Amino acid sequence: MDVAAAQAPPPLHDLLGASFVFNTTINALVWDGDAAVFGLADGALACLASLWQGAPRLAPRPGGGIEIIAAAAPPPPPVIIGAHRAATLSLAADPLGGVVSGGADGRFLRLAEGGVTELAARARRQINAVAAGRGGRRAFAAGRQVDQLGPDQKRLSLPGPVVALCFDPSGLHLAIGYEGGVSLEACAVRAAPRFEAPGAFRVICWDAEGARFAAAVPGGGVVMRDRAGDAWRIIDIPMRATAMGFTSEGVLVIGGDEDVYVWDATGGARRFAIGRDGRQAVGPIACHPRLGLVACADRAGRVVLGRPGLRDVMLIREAGSAPVALEFTPSGAALAFATVDGEAGTVLLPDLLFRPVQGGRGEMK
Repeated sequence: MDVAAAQAPPPLHDLLGASFVFNTTINALVWDGDAAVFGLADGALACLASLWQGAPRLAPRPGGGIEIIAAAAPPPPPVIIGAHRAATLSLAADPLGGVVSGGADGRFLRLAEGGVTELAARARRQINAVAAGRGGRRAFAAGRQVDQLGPDQKRLSLPGPVVALCFDPSGLHLAIGYEGGVSLEACAVRAAPRFEAPGAFRVICWDAEGARFAAAVPGGGVVMRDRAGDAWRIIDIPMRATAMGFTSEGVLVIGGDEDVYVWDATGGARRFAIGRDGRQAVGPIACHPRLGLVACADRAGRVVLGRPGLRDVMLIREAGSAPVALEFTPSGAALAFATVDGEAGTVLLPDLLFRPVQGGRGEMK
């Protein structure tokens, strides 16, 4: 008698997700509530709902475990908003609601409640980076100049063209990545610590408390600084980082085209292997805001969810076109992805999928 092999569970995207394919490149991805917002190369913003009337859901199963209640209605099509007259280049979530965007048309816009407001414009310039922080603080960059709007309104001039902006969680500290280095600007503080090296510092991030900042060095490796400290720490990894983030447990995750590394002060830098076969993880990456989990890709284009130090992973998306962006909602209840061939998708990740363990972390069921 032949015994059939147990089948692997289908990817969660097939059960709890939705996706659409656009005939243009996706340049940016952020969340606005439970809607993922994608910045498109044709200047539009595409808003894709992760929840809808009749969406699939999880429920406790009598006797233990969980069950997936199939969708009672198909997902609604994306809402397409014609925002820019040229490519959308950057997006950032606005703590006051909505998102801000910068475009190749030189316009700095805010999208909220279905309406588009122009916050600023620069004729014959590109808005290459945008950011939004608490208290109505917003910033955008054109060339070497960074304009801050809101309570701390001012203009900064950097040594090279600005390519990245990121407010810390308090909204009082703005990190600026530019051609030739990175600068940490603070409200009412004149001295801005800088780290300088050749190349464009495009990948920058803060931890959840705003206590630590990290930047990918264009030539390879990462620099980190405690906000209260006075020195830069060099993290040596044998690749160029294309995505970074801190887990809720304070572990720095560094993704690149060839590998993914994790770093903490006790264990140093080590490779992040995924699956029982130890296959290679690659960027992009996204860190769950509460459970210490990391979403990343593999060389076949799969998207998986795992925990540094453990081999077990949860399959989010089957093999396909390579992902170029991953992003969790601020609550961690859903993950959005974008791929190199223009696919945009979301997948629900309710807490029922994870076993709570000590310290507020989660293990996959």
